[in-house]
Amino acid sequence: MLSIYYKIWVDAITQERAKKGEDGKYWKAFTIIPISLIQGVNLLTLLFFLRFFTDIPILFTLDLTRDKAINGFIAGLLVFFIPFVLLNYLLIFYNNRYNKLMNLYPAKDSKLYRNYVLISLGIIVIPFVLKLIF
Repeated sequence: MLSIYYKIWVDAITQERAKKGEDGKYWKAFTIIPISLIQGVNLLTLLFFLRFFTDIPILFTLDLTRDKAINGFIAGLLVFFIPFVLLNYLLIFYNNRYNKLMNLYPAKDSKLYRNYVLISLGIIVIPFVLKLIF
């Protein structure tokens, strides 16, 4: 299971390095942010499906400001984005581990990364579209 995770990362890194250049400044950020967002979407999808069977909340409430939108945004960041950025940094970028992974898992022309993004977004979009239709 973890090898698929690493293969997706290798594809994403290869794609971003090809766009930004090997020595580009921001290719790491342009790699870690989209994958962390997609992983947050996967968690959101899982929580939506679990909500059908249990009463777990999708977002916890914060009362930092008077504005509910800002509180919801901060709560969303704390649940759906920041944990994945930290996890991905520690698993992929800490001590330049991505170099070892790129040698261990060859890139597949970004097909695996593209399919991961499309499937992840499709799984959450399809139920909403079906709900609108029916």
